[in-house]
Amino acid sequence: MYRLNFLADQPWDEVNDDARMRVRWFGHPFGADVLGASLRELLPGSPGGWLHMHYGVEEMFFVLAGAPTVRTPEGEEELSPGDVVYFPEGPDGLHDFSNPTSEPVRLLAVSTKRFPDVVAYPEQGVAWVATRHPERPVPEGGDNGIIARFELPPRQ
Repeated sequence: MYRLNFLADQPWDEVNDDARMRVRWFGHPFGADVLGASLRELLPGSPGGWLHMHYGVEEMFFVLAGAPTVRTPEGEEELSPGDVVYFPEGPDGLHDFSNPTSEPVRLLAVSTKRFPDVVAYPEQGVAWVATRHPERPVPEGGDNGIIARFELPPRQ
């Protein structure tokens, strides 16, 4: 059995001051291969980012605290604590979150972790391909795999 407390306030594995967001990863400390989870905190005024989708990963988000705004191609919707949203892989899973409120938002994110994964940002016209988890260190002598950015073809 592996155990940690995901509500503890430290440590944060990723802090993005521009996005006003921080993330704590759970699959890494456990060495999980196909299941991923993270705690995502959107600080007040977090602007969100570009809509994105995965080819290779499904995602589910549980709202623990606050009132995040989720954006999809259909528009924006405010969520509340207890809400759960699911995004399948591919275009039907396009999404992003922001926090326009004055209170922090906490989301528990759960996902599959299949590789290769392609994360596409259609609004930017770019995608990333990864054959391994980019946040997980490569063991000495291990395969560095491929993590690369490329331009998406123009939409017809």
